[in-house]
Amino acid sequence: MTAWPAPPAERAAAVARATRPLAPAILRAVVAAQAGLPASPARAAHLDALARGAACVVTGQQVGLFLGPLYTLHKAASAIALARALAAETGAPVVPAFWLQTEDHDLAEIAAVHVPTPAGAVAIGVPVDAANRRSIAHLALPAEAAGALDQLAAALGEGPLAAAHLARLARHYRPGAGWAAAFAGVLGELFADEGLIVVDPRDPAIAQAAAPIHARALADAGALADALIARADELTRAGAPVPVHVRAGAPLSFFHPDGALGPRVRLAPAAGDAWAEVGGDRTFARADVLAALAADPRGCSTSALLRPIVQDTVLPTAAYVGGPTEVAYFAQLPPLYRAFAMAPPLVVPRARFRLVDHRTAQRAARLGLALADAELPEATLLARLAGPAPA
Repeated sequence: MTAWPAPPAERAAAVARATRPLAPAILRAVVAAQAGLPASPARAAHLDALARGAACVVTGQQVGLFLGPLYTLHKAASAIALARALAAETGAPVVPAFWLQTEDHDLAEIAAVHVPTPAGAVAIGVPVDAANRRSIAHLALPAEAAGALDQLAAALGEGPLAAAHLARLARHYRPGAGWAAAFAGVLGELFADEGLIVVDPRDPAIAQAAAPIHARALADAGALADALIARADELTRAGAPVPVHVRAGAPLSFFHPDGALGPRVRLAPAAGDAWAEVGGDRTFARADVLAALAADPRGCSTSALLRPIVQDTVLPTAAYVGGPTEVAYFAQLPPLYRAFAMAPPLVVPRARFRLVDHRTAQRAARLGLALADAELPEATLLARLAGPAPA
């Protein structure tokens, strides 16, 4: 893994290595995905560049309510800025792309946003099925989305840009609209001038391109898991974090046993050449899982560790922009990139900002704390505030 900042020669090499035209079926799918977004000459130019062989700077995020955490915007803006910088530096076209994490199923993680107000942070959300196991690509916003937008309007108040942003959200976050379509629509409006491209991995053509990756991940599950576990041991000995746990013998693909639109399940080794449903009582022969994937490529979906391999197969990725945890789990990935005979992209941290109100800043100063101390583990912070133990 080459982490940022990379030397100029490595940046140029990453762009040159990634440069290739999109496969025709993928290009058609990507073009179709932009059709519902606002007209954008910059986006049209980027689609033309992808057809001719531009490299990409990619980022991504779960498709949360009202765009989810503020760092969603930081990720998108970071990818745009980096694409511009690499293009200017190398003289080659570089396109910013946002990978919509629509394969994910965890509605509870995306169904609420937290908004700062003078009285403190306010949580605004919609009711969801916490046990949902279906990919978010196939789910629609509930009727309560309209009321959540009203709550957001009350929390934002009369800010200078509040009305325009609320109107933008209302155009897309409508009851019955798809979670992914709403998220992509708002993101597309906000970054229309910059030409940000959105990509949905649950699109059938993109899933078809990912199918060989899943087939290999299923066929070689044991060997891939062993290599990743060995890498995790290396990182642990070096004192580095290991964000993603890998089960021995478990495949890196989720399986959709009831069809692409149905729930997805994790698999663990079972007796014979079979896998068991984690948290369930079903078992599946390896041959049956592979047959289901062959019948419908959306029959499998990615885990956190397999997604970058699929992403870099689909897109000509020169660099990936991620948050701290994503950057950390890229350190786990060298065995996978070697197994799939792929070179990893540059890994670049997203822009990070700390927004602190005046009252909080004053209180931190009185306690002798720097604002960066908010990132310390809770136990460490409490110990510092408690001071030395009495003699």
